[in-house]
Amino acid sequence: MSKLRSYAPAFIKRIVWNRRYRSIGINTEECPNDLLERLSRSDPDANLLDLGCGAGNLRAGLRLLGWNGRFIGVDVSKQAIEVAKQSGDINAEWHVGSIENFPIPTEKVSTICLCESIYYVKVGQVPALLERCRQSLASPEGLIIIRIWHTDRHREYIALLAGMGAQCHPPIYIL
Repeated sequence: MSKLRSYAPAFIKRIVWNRRYRSIGINTEECPNDLLERLSRSDPDANLLDLGCGAGNLRAGLRLLGWNGRFIGVDVSKQAIEVAKQSGDINAEWHVGSIENFPIPTEKVSTICLCESIYYVKVGQVPALLERCRQSLASPEGLIIIRIWHTDRHREYIALLAGMGAQCHPPIYIL
């Protein structure tokens, strides 16, 4: 299944996700509690980049926990980004685009999240993506947090992340 997701052309991914987000709104219950709990321990005013943000569930969940930082969301689905923009959050910025080619923020971020989205990138392109992420971090202490729930389906990604020095706290991997 991972290979099918990662090898699908961007326009196919866009069609699939646009279709899904036609009828879905923001739902904080879809945001994983383990990820919210991990992020809630960081600076409440930090800047965060969410790659594969969907309709902005992570942003909404963090806001409910009192997080006030600048949020940058990137998703391949224009429909998802349109739903996210309806939040009216003036401290959020939204971009339609692929994870691999996300715009490097002019103001660097302290945390980058890939929640259930890393496996939409071909395994061979993950190192380049992570290097692009590192270029977006404000400091060497910045975090790249990757959440992979189905560890049995995505063993290739987990092995790659472990080989790159990720701290493993399944289902969260931190670089």
